[in-house]
Amino acid sequence: MTLKILTTITGNLVTCLRRSTRNCKPVASFTLTVPGTPLARFYSQPLSHNEVKVPVENLNLVTSLEEMGVDLTAFRKIDAILLKKATTHEKTLKQFLLHKGADAKMVASIISRYPRAITRQYEVLDEMWNIWKEILGTDETVLSVAQRSPESFFRTSNTENLLKNICYFQSLGLPSRILSQLMLRAPRTFANSIDLNKQHVKHLLGLCSQLGGKNPREFLREVLSKNIFILTKSVSRVQSNIECMKTLMNLDDHALLLWIQDNGAPILNLSYTYFESNFKGVHSVLESLGCTEAEISLFIFTYPKVLLMTPKVFETKVNSLLECGGGVKEILNNPNLLVMQIKTLKSKIKMLTECGYDFQSSGLSVLLLSQAKLTSKVERLHNSESLN
Repeated sequence: MTLKILTTITGNLVTCLRRSTRNCKPVASFTLTVPGTPLARFYSQPLSHNEVKVPVENLNLVTSLEEMGVDLTAFRKIDAILLKKATTHEKTLKQFLLHKGADAKMVASIISRYPRAITRQYEVLDEMWNIWKEILGTDETVLSVAQRSPESFFRTSNTENLLKNICYFQSLGLPSRILSQLMLRAPRTFANSIDLNKQHVKHLLGLCSQLGGKNPREFLREVLSKNIFILTKSVSRVQSNIECMKTLMNLDDHALLLWIQDNGAPILNLSYTYFESNFKGVHSVLESLGCTEAEISLFIFTYPKVLLMTPKVFETKVNSLLECGGGVKEILNNPNLLVMQIKTLKSKIKMLTECGYDFQSSGLSVLLLSQAKLTSKVERLHNSESLN
């Protein structure tokens, strides 16, 4: 019915227009709208901003990845646009990694966590692999890096930059042990541009001179051997931590230099706020237990890993040791007691308490035994009790 009405009205309108044209009289303009009928849009009309056509996903690629066991939800979250590419190399990547010793599950995991790996051609993969293998020694070791940190290995196809970084670190006199550890544990270092790595190294060398050090390259080697991740952190973060260390711990330049290139090196990775919060947390707990400023400073200086714990974790561990009968002095002299996870620490304390172990008279060092040795000791204590 609507179509019939529209046809009749349109016909009358055309007739009216023809008559108007013959008599040269203007016709009043009006807009015709038929209820319930959407206005037609000519194809020449441009699409609105929200109607821009987006390429659909490459169905062949999606199917191929599904068959490989790739987590497409994770893939889309990281790089959804990649699924719309017409040409990728996921099958080549799979065959390459299988040939190097990977299994299908490992390949799927690598692609799920770093989708851009499927854009690498065989020639690039082979060249990069051989360069890494020359430093790390075996396919198995290189594969472990690619599995643990796919972004580091597959992030770039720039083999020239990789070779430049390797040559640069070798020119600094870094022993092969440190170079291998950099590639194995902190491979992102080699994904950095050569200029960025030079900037990091320049800062560390300058820091040594600034603090009165006489051998900047030896200082660099010492720091890297204690903190292999330092070159993946921003210069500003490292500098902020150094200034924070000096202020909060009241260290002179010489003491700070020694601390940074030894036990304090791992702390350089922390953010400024995290370092400050943890330091104040440790200081507050120990101060409340009657420790002097000198004792607190010495404890943190000799065992800076305590600053890797949040204030809550540190306080919980200390309280657990005190509640079972340990003393503050003993805790300060045996900082490795604080290395254990809270759950493990409490479990060991419970095992020993239940068999009558007296921490106050016998000490806390028993908690440092391995689980197997501790279980054996607990059995002997139970046997001893039964004999009595």
